[in-house]
Amino acid sequence: MPGLLTLLGIILAGLCLNAHATDTGNTSNTNAMASARVTKVIRYPRLSMTTDPHSEYVLDLLRQAISYSGQPYQLQGSQSTMQQARSIYELTSSHGSVDVLWTMSTDEREAQLIPIRIPIDKGLIGWRVALLTPANIKLLKQVKTAKDLAAFTAGQELDWPDVTILQSNGLPVRTSATYETLFTMLRAGRFDYFPRSLFEAQIEFEGPLGKNLAIDPYIILYYPSALYFFVSPREPKMAEDIRKGLEEMIRNGSFEKTFQRYQQATIKGANLKNRTIIPLRNPTLSQDKMPLNRPELWFKP
Repeated sequence: MPGLLTLLGIILAGLCLNAHATDTGNTSNTNAMASARVTKVIRYPRLSMTTDPHSEYVLDLLRQAISYSGQPYQLQGSQSTMQQARSIYELTSSHGSVDVLWTMSTDEREAQLIPIRIPIDKGLIGWRVALLTPANIKLLKQVKTAKDLAAFTAGQELDWPDVTILQSNGLPVRTSATYETLFTMLRAGRFDYFPRSLFEAQIEFEGPLGKNLAIDPYIILYYPSALYFFVSPREPKMAEDIRKGLEEMIRNGSFEKTFQRYQQATIKGANLKNRTIIPLRNPTLSQDKMPLNRPELWFKP
C-alpha cells in the first residue's frame, strides 16, 4: 500500500509540473504576440486649418489607410506647428520629429523622401482658381492664354513649387515668407491674384483669411501635379503599409467615396465648364513618374 501511494504521488507531481510548463509556455507565447502587435506611432506635422485648409480631408484618408493596412499604427501630430520647409527637414533628418507629410510632389522631394505615388487629391492641386479683391472681379475676364495672364502678377509663398511653375511659364510672381501674409498683400494690391487649388480656394474664401476677397469666375489654371503622402527614408515599412492601405481603399471604393464627400460640392460650385482653361507646363515634376496610366486616380472635369 505505501508503494502504491508513493507511485500516485509521483504521477500527480509530474502532471502538475507539466501543467505549469504548459501554462508558462502559453504565457510566453501570449507575451510574444502582444509584443509583435505593439502600436507604432506615425508622427505628422501639425498645421492649423488656417494654414492647411485640406488637413481634415487628408487626415481622414490617412486614418482609413492605416486601418486598411492591418498594422497597429496610431497618428500623432507634432507638438508645434511647422512650415513646409521645416517639415521636409524633419523627415530627412536621422532623428527627425515627423514621419509622414502630405505635400505637392516635385522631383526633388521624391529624391529626398519616399513618395507614395497615389494622388490623394486626384490631381486637384494642379487645378487653380484665383482669389482676388471684389474690385478686381472682372480683372481676368478677357484672359484666354498664358500670354494674356502674364500682364498680371500672382502671389505665392516663397517655398512653394508653384513659384517655379508660374515663372517658368512666363508669369510674374511676388512671394511672401508666410502663408497668412499673402492674403494681406492681396487686399493691399501688392499683387493681382492668388492662384489656389480647387480644394483650397473655397475653404479659404469662406474662412477668416478670405474676408473682403472674391473668387475669379472666368479662368482656371491647369498643370500636371499631385498631392502625395511622403514618408521619411527612416520608415520604408511604414510607407509600404500606407500604400497598401490606400490601394485597398481604391479597390473597395472607400477612397472615391471619401473624395466625393469632401470635394464634390467644391467641384460643382467651381462651374468648370464655363471657365477658360489655361494649361501650363510643370518643370518641377517628371510626368513619367506619375501614375497617369491609372485613370481612376485622377480628376477629370
